[in-house]
Amino acid sequence: MPAQHNKLTKDEVREIDRHVGSRLRYRRIMMDYSQTYLAERVGLSFQQFQKYEKGANRISASKLHEFAKLLDVQVSFFFDDMPSDMKAAAQATPPSITPDENPFDESEVQEFVKAYRAIPDAAVRRSIFLSVKALARYNTGEAVDDDDDKGDNGDNGDTKEVA
Repeated sequence: MPAQHNKLTKDEVREIDRHVGSRLRYRRIMMDYSQTYLAERVGLSFQQFQKYEKGANRISASKLHEFAKLLDVQVSFFFDDMPSDMKAAAQATPPSITPDENPFDESEVQEFVKAYRAIPDAAVRRSIFLSVKALARYNTGEAVDDDDDKGDNGDNGDTKEVA
């Protein structure tokens, strides 16, 4: 039987976004940083940063992580002091992945990832990554476009970029 999912309403999502934005503003003021200073540090325009603080635009997980590092707080800080009704909505049961849906439960996938990560040469890893990606696209009938792989070496930035 599928798990029950309590989907957030648009109003609940907006309230959470506003709360996170207000916590961002609160911590920025406590650290005596200007909006411009923080916006520049994370590569945003002043206007975009203002929209984040007002909750008009949703902050991505990666940006929230950057803000947490700059403001010297845990990511959870942005969710602290959330009213209990918002907390309940935000903690709705997440979708579960069945073993049939999770490829990482397969021993073959685990072995492949372990072997791939053990390859010390970033250029070799990139070649393998691009080859596997091309094979997958070929088998699904997708066109293979090398331009869409620029900067995507499958290393999550752990190593230098290889030309």
